[in-house]
Amino acid sequence: MLENICEAEVLPRGPEDDVIPTRIAKLNEHRKYLESTIATLQKEISGNDVEIHSLLKRAKELNIVEDLEYKIVSVPHYPNKKVDVEVLKRLAPEKHEKIVANLTEIAQDKLKAQMEKIQVSITQDAVKAFIKDKALLVQIIPEQTTPDRYDVSVVRK
Repeated sequence: MLENICEAEVLPRGPEDDVIPTRIAKLNEHRKYLESTIATLQKEISGNDVEIHSLLKRAKELNIVEDLEYKIVSVPHYPNKKVDVEVLKRLAPEKHEKIVANLTEIAQDKLKAQMEKIQVSITQDAVKAFIKDKALLVQIIPEQTTPDRYDVSVVRK
């Protein structure tokens, strides 16, 4: 996110800048509150869905489909349409060939990019799955001496 915050260039500041660490801490606290609220709401939604399901089941058992305010109706839900490849081949063979060639080219490009990535970027887990010798691992996966990035955290004094 930020480079080492202690090594930043010092710019002129106003009075509102004096409370930046406090503002960051309060925003972090508010974020935690929002995340816990989201989790609570998701649990409530799940409970609500269970209750709706049980009420619909009960309404079906008792054959109750309406009251003074509402009516329960069945709404059809259709799956996504699927292409009938055999019909496509028969009715538009040249278009079918172009579509297949295009999809094949896309898949080959993705595979080529993935293969190139494998040649230059191998994860530690992939190496450790095949090499168990600790001395060799230390040589292959050197200890990090310079940080790749700095995360900023606000702590109370």
